[in-house]
Amino acid sequence: MPLAQRAQRALVPIAGLAIAALVLAGVVLLRARDGGAPPPDGATLVLAEFGNTVDRIVTAPANRPDERTPVVSVEHVAGWGINPSPQAAGTLVAFTVLPQGAMPQRDSPAELRLLDVATGALRTLARDADLLVPPLFDQAGSALVYRASSQGGQQALVRVELHSGALRVLHRAESAFGSFPVGFAADDALLFASLSTAGTDLYRVRAGEAPQLLLHASDQITRDWRLSPNGRAVSYLEPVLLAERVVHRLQVLELGADGAARPATPPADAPTSEQFAPVWTPDSGAVTVGREAYPQRRAGAVTVPVDGSMSRPLAPPATGFDAPLGWSPDGRWLAARSFDGVTAHEPGTESMVLISESGRRFAVVGEAELIFLGWVHRD
Repeated sequence: MPLAQRAQRALVPIAGLAIAALVLAGVVLLRARDGGAPPPDGATLVLAEFGNTVDRIVTAPANRPDERTPVVSVEHVAGWGINPSPQAAGTLVAFTVLPQGAMPQRDSPAELRLLDVATGALRTLARDADLLVPPLFDQAGSALVYRASSQGGQQALVRVELHSGALRVLHRAESAFGSFPVGFAADDALLFASLSTAGTDLYRVRAGEAPQLLLHASDQITRDWRLSPNGRAVSYLEPVLLAERVVHRLQVLELGADGAARPATPPADAPTSEQFAPVWTPDSGAVTVGREAYPQRRAGAVTVPVDGSMSRPLAPPATGFDAPLGWSPDGRWLAARSFDGVTAHEPGTESMVLISESGRRFAVVGEAELIFLGWVHRD
């Protein structure tokens, strides 16, 4: 969940990273590096090229990244780009955006839009979305949840049926901290994290019912909640004190058939490292998480199985660290942001990469900042 803003524009960053946005005009250019053949066939990247007033969304086959197909251009308030859902649903991607004419402020009402990258059809589903809270698809890809915020700390978690466009409020709250949607569980109940001075609580709620407390997740403010693809587990980062440092560490909860949430924390890959941006593998069997490079100067992401078996490190950058974005549907390639600095406080220069479990890395290069909207299957 977003806890910081990057420069002027509204891309949700790794919390704590202060990275200047690249705002350059030009055409997106994707190309492989580090030798070897391009990534294998089977998945398509969906990207947006950030522009000062227009973001251009394109698709690119992972194995032929130079073959870009423009999909649609999205106009927005100067300096504020689109903020996407963390993953696609079939050929659908969703995002929030401040339309032209809106006040250029992070608390201005944003539009929630849905794009079918296969047809280019673009719909506006709502006009009261919280810009910095990403919308989330349900398990079937037939509905979305988004957060609407208004003055006085009023918040609402709203479900949108994609076929009809019907809106239904699932939860209302008044909070100086916030309620953040986590995703729809296997039984279609919405999970959300509630932050307060007491820390973080995990709830579930169904339409027309009162929220049910599942677990007091932490006495601290957690972040980066993600639901597994099968809807049966959640991951998040919790601040903990280790070796006289406060670092964020991966935690995992299993969701039982009885609706209960039970800790299933996987083994730590390193006792004192800061971790970033956990994402689930497509089979829901593991979580891939980034690690800071301090003091070794480089550190790749690591895939941590939830059954407690040995972690699997991915190929590291030449220097710096990686922050995962999302696995391709076939589980063969991870899209990530890569930084040539060593810590979140000194991240250095950012780039986008594809990383394989076999040890290869490919740069995704653009003359403008690239926004990851997800992976879709190719027919």
